[in-house]
Amino acid sequence: MRFPVLDLEPSMPAHVFAQILESDALDADAVATFRAIIEREGIILANLLSPGAQLPIRWFREAYPTLDADQAACIGYLAGEQARLTSYSVLSLPLVSAGSVSEVLRLLTFLPLISNVVQAHFLEREEAVFVMLLATSGDSVLDQIPLFYCASALTHLLSLLSSETLDLTINIPGPAPALLANHAECQSGRLRFNAPVFYIRLPRATLDAVCRFSDPMVYDNAVAQLQSLLDARSQPDDLISRVRRILEAGSAQLRMESVAATLNVSVSTFKRRLAELNTSFSTLQEEILNHRARLMLMDATLSLECIATTLGYSDLSNFSHAFKRWTGHSPGAFRRL
Repeated sequence: MRFPVLDLEPSMPAHVFAQILESDALDADAVATFRAIIEREGIILANLLSPGAQLPIRWFREAYPTLDADQAACIGYLAGEQARLTSYSVLSLPLVSAGSVSEVLRLLTFLPLISNVVQAHFLEREEAVFVMLLATSGDSVLDQIPLFYCASALTHLLSLLSSETLDLTINIPGPAPALLANHAECQSGRLRFNAPVFYIRLPRATLDAVCRFSDPMVYDNAVAQLQSLLDARSQPDDLISRVRRILEAGSAQLRMESVAATLNVSVSTFKRRLAELNTSFSTLQEEILNHRARLMLMDATLSLECIATTLGYSDLSNFSHAFKRWTGHSPGAFRRL
């Protein structure tokens, strides 16, 4: 059995490809092309369910050359409805043994263990938790597949795990894809469009909902193993990941000198090593600030002044200039999207 994906190539779990082939998301020609690609690469279709297997997301372009964003969204969402509790290899055991929706949500932290094209960022507020999903395949159309898949799969899996009807909304940038406009989740209002970013909102009451198969000991042990696996994936010389973790753990406005000291290197060495990796401290810092700002702007109870202060800006004007540079919108305009 051979799975050709490279560590740095944008990829998705192989079982997602199997679920897409099982769904009605692709037409007959695209399914036939997909099967031909899988056969060409020497992969047995049944082995797509092998734990940990990943395949290149670019195969969607090869199988579906005319793919557009609406079609990609539909493919991802319909495939997510095929999700199974046992599909997620290292995440399956903690998923099944989670005691609450909150514990299920925590597992999104470990998405990098099964795919390198989607990330989850969290904002916890008193009344709700916001989960912003970002896709990083490098192709804005292909990005729709993992985004819609994650949102759909999470909703479907939560319905299997909890006996309660859960209150959550999936908020999506842009207008509703025509192919999903008549979907039951669109009609019910669970899928909401024209949002500023792709995010899921879960009220506190939903987070406390109890799951059917709770086993606290199994869950805690499984999460500890997941954390070890995630730590092991970050090599000691993975400077970019280390800098991101430092900034995410504290104030994203940390000075370069402080981060260099934490890493036990001189500022000049720190700058040179980042330059060798085609990035800079300010680029990484603004990436974290951008993510935090987008998340905080989802919470309508936070004033723009409060967000600016929390992010470490001296005044709203400085924050507004930075945010407009990142997104092309002022914070207020972004919130109204």
